[in-house]
Amino acid sequence: MKKKDMKHYFLLFGEALTCCVLQACCVKAPTQYTIPADSYAIVASSAIMHDVEWRAATVETLQQKYPTAQLYVWSKDLKEIQQDLTKQQPSFTFFVVRPEEAGAELTIDISTLCRALDDDPYTDTFWGVITGYNAISAQAIANADSITIERALDCAGCDLEVFREAWRYSEDHRGIMKIWKRGVTTSIQDIPCDTDNTAGMLERLQDDRIQFLTTSGHATQHDWQMGYCGPNMTMVHKNGQLFAKDTKKRLHRAASPEPKVYFATGNCLIGDIDQVDCMALSWMRDGGVKQFMGYTVTTWYGAQGWGTQGLFVDTAGLCTAAEAFHFTNIGIVNWLEKQPIQDLRAFRLEKLQRVNLPTTPGMNHYAEQLQKEGRAPQQIQKLIRDITGHLHDRDTVCFYGDPALQTRIADGRFVIHSSVLDGDTLILSMTPQATAKDGVVWFRLPGSWTYDIASISTSPELGKPDLMLDNVLRFPQAKVSSATGKTLWVKLPMAVRKGENH
Repeated sequence: MKKKDMKHYFLLFGEALTCCVLQACCVKAPTQYTIPADSYAIVASSAIMHDVEWRAATVETLQQKYPTAQLYVWSKDLKEIQQDLTKQQPSFTFFVVRPEEAGAELTIDISTLCRALDDDPYTDTFWGVITGYNAISAQAIANADSITIERALDCAGCDLEVFREAWRYSEDHRGIMKIWKRGVTTSIQDIPCDTDNTAGMLERLQDDRIQFLTTSGHATQHDWQMGYCGPNMTMVHKNGQLFAKDTKKRLHRAASPEPKVYFATGNCLIGDIDQVDCMALSWMRDGGVKQFMGYTVTTWYGAQGWGTQGLFVDTAGLCTAAEAFHFTNIGIVNWLEKQPIQDLRAFRLEKLQRVNLPTTPGMNHYAEQLQKEGRAPQQIQKLIRDITGHLHDRDTVCFYGDPALQTRIADGRFVIHSSVLDGDTLILSMTPQATAKDGVVWFRLPGSWTYDIASISTSPELGKPDLMLDNVLRFPQAKVSSATGKTLWVKLPMAVRKGENH
């Protein structure tokens, strides 16, 4: 999928997205306040629990990392633990499975479950899948440390200047690479390079120790082909190891132990674990990847992939990778909810095909209604395509890794303060820096809360929220560029944490 076909879908979430994620980890609250802690759930398959090695590597590792986490076990269907998750309403949920249990169908099951823990259609817990090529690899994912991202390799067209160092190989042409080094170059430099990017790719991975990777181009569960414009390198795998295959079909070891986040932004299928030896698990075992976003089916629309990349990179340090993923998904669901079609919320992609074009009876009826009203065929076609694309992306992209992990781009444009309780009022706050841009501001609440929606008060620069959920707030027109150095706040009165007495 080409970025030029997908990039305009960023407009769904605002031209200048500003994502503000509040974590209880940045600024110590006054002593008279109680800092609300996030809550955690470990959802393990019975296959994990019955395997001593895998249970120790994953479940027990997560329990040591998050001592307050609740453990739930499912056997045949994830719905078995829906009631427990509904009662707890955890901030973060770790779905722990063996690789044989992972893949497209599990991703759809998880996405469906995590939007069904209350009456609204939105994600009710920020989730991630914990698995691995083997138990040792899975333990490395479960026990990953936070990553402050300074160095990036971009093959999908993101903003290089938000990183301290960044390199780009384009999917659209060969022979030129782009380089940015803050404090060394004053602008992004175009540098001639080989039309076969094998050596350059290996240098970025192994010598420059990149911490963030984005890709587009053709891919399957078992390879990634760089670009669309003639012969170039291909990344492949064997026995859980990565290899770069050059244009002469020679294989080069591509191991890269530096911890990193990988967004397969525009790749088909690469997020699908169709067998143990596959690209996703090889990247997590041999490529240092601790968090990985990828499509488990073919991708042709791109709202989730390109939306997540745009949100994470353009806001530079404000969202963690998992938060960018889930905010984007919430935006997709919100867009679908605004369509006058009743059966979109209940739709589930049951049958996986080579190209998935989900439709519902309501969509067909809506198209017929628009036709009777005299709407132009091209307009109807575009609207139905947009609805189909959002529905396609809603449940088919997987996020692998610890969703609570602090993975942020260094040198953020905001100072994020701890959320605090003042009596029964939950207070969220942040301070914009000089490079902050006006636009959409997202707040993640520390867990799920009920509060008096009608009495929310905010700093004037934030404006009014247009989405008020129990774990997320969105402000569509925040004027943060004029508030440099000023602490902006949101106060949620009569705030009560859901699942507090679990």
